[in-house]
Amino acid sequence: MSISESDWKKYKELRKLALDRFCQGVLAETQIVAKNKTLSAHARYLTLYRLVRSRDKDMADVFDQRMSRSNVWLPLFMMVARDLLTDEELSGLSEAQRERISEAVRQPYQIEWAEEITNDD
Repeated sequence: MSISESDWKKYKELRKLALDRFCQGVLAETQIVAKNKTLSAHARYLTLYRLVRSRDKDMADVFDQRMSRSNVWLPLFMMVARDLLTDEELSGLSEAQRERISEAVRQPYQIEWAEEITNDD
């Protein structure tokens, strides 16, 4: 199902905004992990490694799809579900498009910390 020209233009703006917000979020998360001196360097490294792998997968799922007017619904839905766009930003879309993504449940990103590994040999 193809979308209107106005929704297409708005989608391209929203995609750019969401991608920038996604990348800023990942960079901020990496800073938080790197600066956490309560964990060993190894635990921070493992946390960073897992975080970047996880975010890379999400980036591919959300942003690496071929942009066309017939396949914007799913990426837009995923941008909302990953809490990358506000309701105010989405208000520029037509009622029909907002209805299609209204079931998205916002799940902000959280850091999954690695546990300390101790060798008590």
